[in-house]
Amino acid sequence: MTREEIYNNIKETLGSVPGFISKLDDSHLEPTWETMKKMFISETSLGLKVNALAALGVAYGLG
Repeated sequence: MTREEIYNNIKETLGSVPGFISKLDDSHLEPTWETMKKMFISETSLGLKVNALAALGVAYGLG
């Protein structure tokens, strides 16, 4: 996928592209986004709400 295609997918999913993602090198962009989707957006045994809260906690810790 191109950077533009990945950004469009991120925007469709999250509403906007987070700042730290826009700073990633092209070679890291797609794998990072795919990992984020698997860890925080897809349904797990914890549920979407808990996943979203975990993502928020991680993002706060990175800030």
